[in-house]
Amino acid sequence: MARIQNPTLFSTYFSIKPEALAEAGLIDPFLDVDVPLFIDPVLLEKSSHEIIKTTALNRFRDHFRLMIRMLAISKTENDVAWKGARRQLNLQEPPENGLGYGGSGRSGSSRPDEIRETILRTTKEIITLGADDPEMISLMGFFEENVGPDTISDMTTTVILNDLAAITEYFCIRNSIKVFDFKFGEILKLPKFIDKKGRSVPIVLVPKDIVRDLPIARDWSDIERAAMENARIRERVNRYLGGIVEPTIADRKHALRRTALHSSDDFKYFLSSVKENVSFYDETIDSLAYYKLKDILSKGGINFNKSKNYNISSGPEEILRIVMDTIEQFKHHVENGNLWEELWIGDKPKKERASQLIYYAIADSFCKANDLDISPEANIGGGPIDFKFSVGYSARVLVEMKRSGGTVVHGYEKQLEFYKNASRSEYGVFVVMNFGDLGGKLIEINKIREERIFMGQRASDIVVIDASRKMSASKRH
Repeated sequence: MARIQNPTLFSTYFSIKPEALAEAGLIDPFLDVDVPLFIDPVLLEKSSHEIIKTTALNRFRDHFRLMIRMLAISKTENDVAWKGARRQLNLQEPPENGLGYGGSGRSGSSRPDEIRETILRTTKEIITLGADDPEMISLMGFFEENVGPDTISDMTTTVILNDLAAITEYFCIRNSIKVFDFKFGEILKLPKFIDKKGRSVPIVLVPKDIVRDLPIARDWSDIERAAMENARIRERVNRYLGGIVEPTIADRKHALRRTALHSSDDFKYFLSSVKENVSFYDETIDSLAYYKLKDILSKGGINFNKSKNYNISSGPEEILRIVMDTIEQFKHHVENGNLWEELWIGDKPKKERASQLIYYAIADSFCKANDLDISPEANIGGGPIDFKFSVGYSARVLVEMKRSGGTVVHGYEKQLEFYKNASRSEYGVFVVMNFGDLGGKLIEINKIREERIFMGQRASDIVVIDASRKMSASKRH
């Protein structure tokens, strides 16, 4: 993953107030880093934007109705009708809306052909049951392991791109932002961002009320909760799980899939329950701390001690010193300030990503001041490490952050070490966000660390941050 430093907000780049976007009901996106939110087609008809809930919704439905009709008459895979359906299923990642899992840059990319075929096969299976609702496409990520929410979002964006462009052009004209001609089948007038390589990147703004914090690592538990609101679905799922004492996520997902695809009526019940109970990403709850991230970065980061001098060219030991200082700064604001409040929703901890994004906002200030590269979710083989700090090729320090209720021991003993080996780095820091349920895990990982030191190995550092709920500052003594 390429270097990420000092992400640029749309409002900052075009010198407008963030409130203008908020009043228009639009996301203020980063122009050089993808946002961890996704367009959910189920939300289109609920949008407060007239063009979305009418024109865009009808365009989406018409597009996928055509695909469904082609699959309905297809006799075998790869016949003429099947090929026609395949052409309707464009999985090219659009570079214009900046949504998704990407960490650096927003250039689009294609997905494997097998994912397209998987979606077509599952759609055909649903059609065979007798269902024909085009919004069935929104559930493909739930039914198929390799279809992520970013795929569904990108498919939707590609179909309704003209409508998003119309909303964007209207906003830009009202706010004196210059627009340019870009060709996407037809000419669309959009603002442009000049990236670090000098390329002109068209920008499409997205309404807030059609995006969700769809799951990280293919965890569709929110879809499960929405579907289970329906008593008929809940009764059938429980029947399938009746013989399982402690059903796993895979067991529950399999039961839900069997329920949804049991008959045409069952699928309609399933889809209608999801459509009724899902909602858009609520910035007042901010479960990913995305809006807090934007707030911190828009204010230039959190103040830190600039009196320290670092010599990052001296090697990984010095980078480790900077990294430990970034973590210490984050720890201070969580434990002694009010940053812990951004990690809770009521009496429940927010998702792990919330801690990671807020830490990134703080670490970015250090990196900017010291010309240090930081790559969040850098994929270095076998999966993404949370953060990679680096100067050049060889000087690298990795940071993995875990919630106390998660796989802490495995994360320290196996996961971080695997990433270190893959990146050819001996330097790692394991950060545990303790929400009060750490238990004996800290003793276990400290024992592992001591054993490695005894064996003469470089053991990854461990930092525990008390992220528990605090009393207000006025009540602390």
